[in-house]
Amino acid sequence: RRFSTATVRRRETFYVTQPIFYVNSVPHIGHLYTIVLADAVARYAGLHGKSTKMSAGTDEHGLKIQQAAERAHEDTLAFCTRYSDRFRDLMAASNASVTDFIRTTSPRHHRAVAMFWQQLVDRGLIYKGEHSGWYAVSDEAFYTNTQVEERVDPASGTRSMVAIESGQPVEWVSETNYKFRLSQFGDQLRQWIADNPVIYPEIRRNEVLEWLRPGLSDLSVSRPRKRLQWGIPVPGDPEHTIYVWVDALINYLTVDGYADGPLHGFFPPNVQVVGKDIVRFHAVYWPALLMAAGLPLPKRILAHAHWTMGGQKMSKSRGNVVDPF
Repeated sequence: RRFSTATVRRRETFYVTQPIFYVNSVPHIGHLYTIVLADAVARYAGLHGKSTKMSAGTDEHGLKIQQAAERAHEDTLAFCTRYSDRFRDLMAASNASVTDFIRTTSPRHHRAVAMFWQQLVDRGLIYKGEHSGWYAVSDEAFYTNTQVEERVDPASGTRSMVAIESGQPVEWVSETNYKFRLSQFGDQLRQWIADNPVIYPEIRRNEVLEWLRPGLSDLSVSRPRKRLQWGIPVPGDPEHTIYVWVDALINYLTVDGYADGPLHGFFPPNVQVVGKDIVRFHAVYWPALLMAAGLPLPKRILAHAHWTMGGQKMSKSRGNVVDPF
């Protein structure tokens, strides 16, 4: 019996993303929690007959990785590979239904980032300018004066500036960077969040709206190469390295074939699972970058809380972690 392909109904797609994990150390149980949560969402969609994609992977660029490899006296790529393999092992041990494991050091990702950057340049949304702010190496993020505070170490009495959001130490940095015209997208972001139940739970949605309320400043999207060598060079300007978070967020496009022709039909993500500490990057910077490139926006951002130890978030940097294996 012959069948016409015109009558064959294509299965509905469903795309779930895990955040890509930083390879400055081994996985802990908080990473396993994220993996299992994303896997449960993907399996549920599969049970409903949907063709599912679940992306995962490792974020391997940035100053924190560069410094960690130097401390270990290791080649940086070899250092990244060693820890990336441990995250891949954790996916396998947890039986997670990952369809695409992405490394940001891979050639396909470098092509995707360069292509995305050029789109923003062509649209006049990236420019070169002076940038000053408080930089947290651990967070790989700049903070404004209102986002930092002075704290006193109770044991030593030492005073230092830290990011209020993460508690990580910051240092004042002034440099010439490339900047993204984030300030142009505040109204669109507010409207998107108001019109769509995109950020869950509600407390995180309200948090994002509060961040947007006073308006947005343009975002520094590069670092001078002399400060940060381990990353993707700015196309046409090898003296600058693309900001690690811009590089990292584009992985969600890379896994759907962005650099190699038409997208494969899964983008935009149906659900993006993230920890609450990276909501700003996923619910402000990421959708603004997609708006700037004329690409569709994620349908749901699911932000979970943290596993804690001794009242503090588990952190590889602090060492207060539980081995998930």
